[in-house]
Amino acid sequence: MKWKNRVIHAGVLVLVFLAAVVIFGYVTNKKNSNMTTDMGAATRPQIAFSYNGYSLNDLPGYRNEMDLTGVRDSITPVSNGQLQVTIKAYENVIDSLDYTVYSIDGKEKLLEQKVKKPGENATLEVGNVDGENILSEERMLQITLHMDNHDMYYYTRIVDGAKLNAAPSLDYVQSFHENALAKAEGVGIGTAIEPSDEGDNTTLQHVTIHSDYTHVTWGDLAPKVDGSERWTIKELNSTYMAVELEYRVNCTGEENEQDEYQVREYFRVRYISGSQKTYLLDYDRTMDQIFDATKKVLNEKGVLLGITDKNPVYMVNKNGTVVSFVQAGELWNYNRDRDEVSLVFSFADAENTDIRNMLMQHDIKILNVDEKGNTTFAVCGYMNRGSHEGETGSAVYYYNIEQNSVEEKLFVSSDKAYDRAQEEVGGLVYYNVENGCLYTIADDVLYKMDMNKGTKKELATGLNEDQYVASEDGHLVAYEKEDPSKSKSVTVMNLETDQEYEVTCKDGECIKPLGFMDGDFVYGVAKTEEVGTTLSGAQVIPMYKVEITSSKDKVIKTYEQSGIYMLSATFEDNMITLDRAVKDGDTYTGTAQDYITSSEEAKESNIYVQTYKTDLKETQVRLTYDDGISDKEPKLLKTETGGTWKMFHRSVWTAKKETDAILCVWSWKASGNL
Repeated sequence: MKWKNRVIHAGVLVLVFLAAVVIFGYVTNKKNSNMTTDMGAATRPQIAFSYNGYSLNDLPGYRNEMDLTGVRDSITPVSNGQLQVTIKAYENVIDSLDYTVYSIDGKEKLLEQKVKKPGENATLEVGNVDGENILSEERMLQITLHMDNHDMYYYTRIVDGAKLNAAPSLDYVQSFHENALAKAEGVGIGTAIEPSDEGDNTTLQHVTIHSDYTHVTWGDLAPKVDGSERWTIKELNSTYMAVELEYRVNCTGEENEQDEYQVREYFRVRYISGSQKTYLLDYDRTMDQIFDATKKVLNEKGVLLGITDKNPVYMVNKNGTVVSFVQAGELWNYNRDRDEVSLVFSFADAENTDIRNMLMQHDIKILNVDEKGNTTFAVCGYMNRGSHEGETGSAVYYYNIEQNSVEEKLFVSSDKAYDRAQEEVGGLVYYNVENGCLYTIADDVLYKMDMNKGTKKELATGLNEDQYVASEDGHLVAYEKEDPSKSKSVTVMNLETDQEYEVTCKDGECIKPLGFMDGDFVYGVAKTEEVGTTLSGAQVIPMYKVEITSSKDKVIKTYEQSGIYMLSATFEDNMITLDRAVKDGDTYTGTAQDYITSSEEAKESNIYVQTYKTDLKETQVRLTYDDGISDKEPKLLKTETGGTWKMFHRSVWTAKKETDAILCVWSWKASGNL
């Protein structure tokens, strides 16, 4: 019987152990349910340059060769014809390095060299070819790292640094930057800035050269740089140097909590050789608080975003219980009914401060939040890690709030850098959840991508930014197929219903799409014979009337005044602002603006943006619930971008060409107390 007692005893111990695990798991996950899968760490090597003691231009690495005219977001100074390169291979084995110098238009190859088995530091000879100085003007540099399984490509413009006084300009930027952080007095900050009414001295979120000394030196905050700084020279010429710094800072908050901020700091400076002085031409700094759901992010009024832009990107479900919002390059979701905060998408990793994850060259656009709170969103720009690491483009995702899962619907690749890719594939991005179709404008073409059928259809070609407008949520678009000064018709499409209608004008006239208000299309009509210029010489299409038409193609309002012409229109809330002019010969001179307001009351949500102030952090932002929040300690769910892979053979396309490839669609689910 002893063995039976031993079995029973062992069984009891197992049950006790399992119970303990379950209880521990429940307690641990009561406020934090983490995902079992992960996007995966960044894998690409890192390249930066050294110049006069500065580490500069940490370049994003691309999986594919890029269009040389579309990767010009940095410029690197060269010293005595040599470029000092720092390579962080991480887990990669780099077999060799190729570098090629091109003319700035990318059409002429001037130099091509190879470095076998490059170490952490390498010197690239880029100054001379057959005794000729090829850095007599700005050039384009491509660096290729060859590894066992794939190659990576890096791009920057290069110039002669000494010729353009790069060193003293960098010294000035460093001094200003450090002295502002240290709140140093009597070091020239006060004399360099230009305080005026243009500066907003009520906020620390956006500081400019026109802000006062207190705000330029961070007010009452005591910032400490967290981690490394990313210095990027944006422009360097005979007139000025433009430098952008990206970094994170920690600051103590009102209740002694440690808040973290993403900071972008921009300088434009000019060095005068004769006087050996450097002058500040422009200064711009933004800071956005990192949303940390492990800290106090709710109060009885709503979701506390802290110091961030006064116009945050957010969208609310129909009954006003769920809100999805973007902050500091991350997408979050708060569900009041379930008392849950979810990190839906992020390239950054709180547990891994790898600088490659911190690159902020992407935007998140919320496309739709349905009744339940399921969120469709797009990520446009450079992909720091994950399946598309090292690519630029636009990815469309669907977040299932019930399962706390995310699925990629589509990825559109681009051969341009972040800023150019934004223009190329981010002009219009709308995803119809019901029919599984994505609408996007790429390379001046309006496409309809049917994800269920795997097909692509061109709806309109030859479009530029002056030829189309879209509603705020993207489901309405109006475009003209001809030059704006000649176009006699505009096509209006409802991307939710696939219905469309055409608005036309009379002979001798042209029509110009302006925008949408309350679902109604707004356009202007001009006489072709009256096309002229402003006092500055810019060509304008002077519209003698503005009309608003309903979805049934019925004109519901006409704005027209004798002798007055409309040059442009801006839309905000329920009001259209008309920029007007009067005619003098063939020249149009600006006159007082006028306004068109909607008679329809704006649809108010019970969740809205509200600002408030404190002595320490000054103006802050809150997503306020009309009826408040009862539970101020929500459960945190982390939706890691990665997981179980499902492979589908579909058409993956770029802005330049279409190819058959494997489109990877992934999904992941949370474990724990869901």
